[in-house]
Formats: sequence, C-alpha cells, structure tokens
Amino acid sequence: MIRTAAEPRVAEEGVTFTVEVGFADRECLVSKNALAHLRRMKGGGQQDFLETYRAFEDQIHSVARRLVVAGVAGSPLVLGASYFV
Repeated sequence: MIRTAAEPRVAEEGVTFTVEVGFADRECLVSKNALAHLRRMKGGGQQDFLETYRAFEDQIHSVARRLVVAGVAGSPLVLGASYFV
C-alpha cells in the first residue's frame, strides 16, 4: 500500500503537520510563537508562517519525533517556542 504524507496546513494557532514514528502517524502543531522565534533566529525577514515552517522543516520534524518517542501527550502534539531555544 502506498501512503501519501499529508501536506502541512496553516491553522489559527500555527502550522499543523504529521510525523511518522515507528509505524504510527502523529498529528503535530508548531505554534505561531515557535515559528516567529525560528524566523527571528534566521534573521527576520517577511516570511509567512508556512514559508518559515518549510525553511525549518527538518528541525521541526526532528523535535516532534523526539517528543513522540519521549511520550509527550497531546493531540495534536504542540511544539512551542521553548523547544527551539
């Protein structure tokens, strides 16, 4: 069976996305605060939240996977700015 990954989506609270850990998918949300923090780390600019998500996608997914493996609860799993300090 071929699976297609869900595209990230802009939501009121930030950007939602899915990560696969093991054989399970986990819904996640990277908050607007976290995205603004990442954008400032990169040097500002006028990127929208989805562009910022794309620029830091690998780092965001890495943090999300670590949180899933650590057993952090939440649906969706919310990634706040403190996870990117």
